[in-house]
Order: sequence, then structure tokens, then C-alpha cells
Amino acid sequence: MNPIEEYIKARDEQARKNQDDILLEIAAQNFTEQIIRTNYVKNFTYKGVPIMQLPTDLMAMQELIWQIKPDYIIETGIAFGGMTKFYSDMLKPFRGSTVISIDIDVRKHAEAVLDELENVHTIRLSSLSDRMPDILSVFFDEKYTTLVSLDSNHTHDHVLQELKLYAPLVSLNSYIVVFDTSVEFMNQNYIPKDRPWGKGNSPWTAVQEFLKGNDEFVADKDIENRIVLTSAPGGWLKRVKEAK
Repeated sequence: MNPIEEYIKARDEQARKNQDDILLEIAAQNFTEQIIRTNYVKNFTYKGVPIMQLPTDLMAMQELIWQIKPDYIIETGIAFGGMTKFYSDMLKPFRGSTVISIDIDVRKHAEAVLDELENVHTIRLSSLSDRMPDILSVFFDEKYTTLVSLDSNHTHDHVLQELKLYAPLVSLNSYIVVFDTSVEFMNQNYIPKDRPWGKGNSPWTAVQEFLKGNDEFVADKDIENRIVLTSAPGGWLKRVKEAK
């Protein structure tokens, strides 16, 4: 075992210990409450573009991408395009790999970012459009490896329908990552009044329903135990069985 392998083994052992550390769990919950209150997630840009993700989640995503080496990353929700740019750069070592970025409302400032990215294909439709299965079938084949990132409308019904639509495209041992499941655990006073989601109507509730009786995916708690702070608690969904 070389030094890097030893390091990763020790790290993973510590992560497993973290799972039973109640003080760490309480500290993480308290800190998460404060970073939501202070809009901490808006403090960061990626190469000058707002990215609106926790740094710990970005590190976990880049580890997954390096391990999986996907041919495609499907991303729903573009916002400023910071995450699209991040995915684009993460895929550059893998020649031919592409980001499929989906949003019904791509703003002008995001268009400028997307136009610079050669390995990104943008679909300007709702992620739940009736046309989506036919459009995606053009890009996908069983020989390709696919990872999915859901970060658009955060209501229960929308996320559940996204999970049902996009999960079949996820390759064995790859992931569908559902961001902002943390909405379920927020102080509801911190959720903008113009947002239709909240406790009981969130990505987390959608994930719970999706996983009922589903033996193809599991929530990968090892990732959460390792990074501690995440906007996607219970949302790192790993495919452990081939699609039926």
C-alpha cells in the first residue's frame, strides 16, 4: 500500500468514526443553521462566476468525478453557470466527456458563461419536458458512464419526477446527487417567501419517497460522514444494482 492509499484508508476509517460522534453532528447542525442564516453559500465564485455551493460539496463532487470518470454529467438547474463551468473543467482530463446542462430559463449572464465552454451541451427546456426522454436518448448508450446532478426546482413533486426520469440513466456505481435536501431541516424563516418549497415539501422528502422499495440506489452516508457539512444530506444516491 503506497502513502496515498494509506492516507485514504485512514481518512475513511475516521469518517466511519464520525458517524457515531454526536458532538460533531450537533456542531454541524448548528453551523449549517448559521451558514443558511448568513447566506454563506453565496460567498463563493468559481473562476469569477457565482457557484452557490458549499466548498465541502464541491470537493466531494470532484472526488466522485475523478473516481467515476463519467462520459456525461447531466445537470438540471444552471443559475449563473458556475457549477456548469466547474463540471466542464472537471471533465477536461477525460477526452470526449460532456456536460448536459438543462434549464428552462437560461439568463443572459449565464449564456455568456456557457458560450465559452466547449464540452457543454445546453438544453433550454424544463427538466421534466415531455421531449426530454427523446432528447436524452440521442446522447446515451449503455456503454457510456453517466453521473446526474439535480439542482433546479426544489419542490417534492418536481424533484421526485426528476429522480424517476433521470435515475435510469445513472450507471452502476455512479451517482445521482440531489442538492438542497437540507431545505427540510432549515429554520423556515430563512427560506425566501417567494419559494414554494419548505419543510414537508422538499428534495429530502422526494428522496425518501424515491428510495421506498428501491433496491437500485442507496444513500451513501460515507460521503456525508467524511465531509460533515453538506447541502445534500441523504442526497448522495449511489446506484448499487443495474437498472431493471
